[in-house]
Amino acid sequence: MKTYPLSDEENRQMLKQGLKLFRQGNVINAYKEEASITGKVQDNGPKHVLIDLEIGDVSRCTCGLEKLCSHQLAAFLSVWSESKTVASLIDEWKLETGNANRTDMLLVKKNKETYEEDSLSSWLAFVENQHLHFQQSIPTKSTYLTGLTHAFFPKLKLKAPKKAEIRPLFLLHASLFCMEKVIDSYDNTQPYQYISDIVHRFVDIVEEEAKGLFHSAIAFQLDSLLKESRQIIRTKLLNQKEPFVREIFYVYQFVWNDVFQRRNWMTAELKDLENINSLQGDLAKTHLFFLQKKDEQAIQLVKQHGSDFAPYLFHWIQTLVSAKARHRLESWLSVALPILSAYIHAEATYDRKRQLTKHLLKLLTDFALETKHDAIYIEAMRVLMPYSYGEYEWYLFETKNYRKWVELQLWMGFEINGLESYKLKEIKKTAPFTLFPLYHTAIQKALENRNKAAYKEAAALLKTLHSLYKKEKLEDVWIRYFQHLKESTKRLRSFQEELKKGRFSYD
Repeated sequence: MKTYPLSDEENRQMLKQGLKLFRQGNVINAYKEEASITGKVQDNGPKHVLIDLEIGDVSRCTCGLEKLCSHQLAAFLSVWSESKTVASLIDEWKLETGNANRTDMLLVKKNKETYEEDSLSSWLAFVENQHLHFQQSIPTKSTYLTGLTHAFFPKLKLKAPKKAEIRPLFLLHASLFCMEKVIDSYDNTQPYQYISDIVHRFVDIVEEEAKGLFHSAIAFQLDSLLKESRQIIRTKLLNQKEPFVREIFYVYQFVWNDVFQRRNWMTAELKDLENINSLQGDLAKTHLFFLQKKDEQAIQLVKQHGSDFAPYLFHWIQTLVSAKARHRLESWLSVALPILSAYIHAEATYDRKRQLTKHLLKLLTDFALETKHDAIYIEAMRVLMPYSYGEYEWYLFETKNYRKWVELQLWMGFEINGLESYKLKEIKKTAPFTLFPLYHTAIQKALENRNKAAYKEAAALLKTLHSLYKKEKLEDVWIRYFQHLKESTKRLRSFQEELKKGRFSYD
């Protein structure tokens, strides 16, 4: 209780998660033996816990955290609850925190009204203090999120350091703090999309500030602050739960793309992540391998997680497209395209499927245009049908692959009258024979409707088809086709009348 006071936001989150794991029955087995507690906790796979009740530093958990984690706490709560109430433990913890706070109140207040510009922890303590004042000042809970965006964060911007080299880093962490507060407020009383939109506003700020740090980070001016920052951001990613893992991972990507891009730092980070076996940990490893161009190791992790990695693949593909890295992109897409295709096809609504398809194909279109290499683009359109119809249809027409263009219309079941007339006109000029199947099918469908209007339409289509046969100098083939059609429809008197009106005479 003294080591992990509840006045610290990170400790409150640890308690909250530990309680959740315990109450949901995720503690599979926990027991006390002499001065230690051993247990197993289910959380994205089993986590094995050892708690030494006498020497805290000996305690371990396979999640990899080197301090008290939510899994250890959940196992402890399971053992505690066998003889006492959990509520009594929390009350005692709060009381201990309150006593400590009162003892240090004046000192804390003095320290938190300002901050040291060479310390991120000092800045974050200051931000936390400002947040407490903000919470006390808002009239109702319903104004909290709006105030956080339009009042609290702008106030932090005014109080951030003025030095151009360090200001972006402090604002980046202020944005991340606000993101966490928005995420913490999600409790199903607000629509998910509303919360997500606010979170993404702060994600955009993080991306902007990370780009602003690029030159300062290269110049070794911020090494001590960046080392502190690396630990903070890694911990936040590893501790983040769904449905907002993606947003915190974006933060991780941005800072490693633009701020922590030194190779020795990446090696050190991978070492710190070595024993972390979770979606969050493997996402981090994959991105670091990607940045180091160690595609084999990165793709192995993608294969291992499959569809769970699907939403994250777009970023890596976009980066390779921007870099015109054809061979790397081919390697990634050989694995990513089947995963993304299954992911898109599994989406709940057509609009969402179409949106994701359009986004992916836009990336690959840019790549194909830049490199004059469109095999990847064609394969993507193929596997994403029917949601890629618009792009595939346009591609086939523009590349004058009229035979496949016609096959696509037939496969989709589109009526000839619904197709764009200028495209039909162009194909009639240059490759009329490719249109034969389209007209034959249209005539057959019209005849199946068995009414006068349909027969009239079939006769008009026959006239157009006849002109195409003539253009290709296939009159003998046309005669055989027409005679067979006339014979097979001799009982359709209305249609036979339309043939007479059209002056078809090949008896």
